[in-house]
Amino acid sequence: MKLLLTANGISNPELEQALLELTGNRKGLKMAFVTTAGDNIEWIPEKEGSKKFIPKLRELTSEELTKKENWLRDYKTKFEEKGYNVVFVDLKEDPAKIREILETVDVIDVGGGDVNWLLEWAKKSKLDTYLRDILNKSVVYMGASAGSMLVNPDIGFTWWEPESFDDRVGLGINDFMFQPLHGGNDVSRAKEFAERKMHLQSLVDYPWKIYLVMDGQAIKVDGDKIEHIGVGIKESI
Repeated sequence: MKLLLTANGISNPELEQALLELTGNRKGLKMAFVTTAGDNIEWIPEKEGSKKFIPKLRELTSEELTKKENWLRDYKTKFEEKGYNVVFVDLKEDPAKIREILETVDVIDVGGGDVNWLLEWAKKSKLDTYLRDILNKSVVYMGASAGSMLVNPDIGFTWWEPESFDDRVGLGINDFMFQPLHGGNDVSRAKEFAERKMHLQSLVDYPWKIYLVMDGQAIKVDGDKIEHIGVGIKESI
């Protein structure tokens, strides 16, 4: 299996080189960019007075819509200039259509945003039932932040408690945990995360190694080989 799990996308030459290595430096590849995690949502109480919150898709303002369209256009241009044929995929669309597209691409790139929303639609669209089979056919999986966390065995590392309502079980493609650290190269929170891991281990079975991945870094998986690459200090717990 070939994975490139980034904190904030392909942001420097080392990560670009990693993608080239995973794709065998082949040209004319088809890439599907999954946009769903970037939807504008708000979390509202399930009902008045409820402690359970549910996501609600929020209609974009004209300014927000223009900004999103410009970002997607820039993304498409960036990768088409590198020789990719880019298609966009929204997991809220017809599941059969989504599967048909994903089974014909060479790279699946899952963007960042809200990982709980992304996980919900990965399961509603049935992506969770066949993604592993696709990746076992040498399709490269690339993620940014939430897109990288989706393939974790657990997405609730920072927030889950026994009384939590939200689904914390990720797609389990990894046998390790990816935890993004945004906003600089400070890994001083490693001790805090180590204590958090111990807390979870006191509650549930929590055996996984956790990579703390800063902006400009990635976890590169090529078969059995796992590398923490990119700029700055590399930390795991």
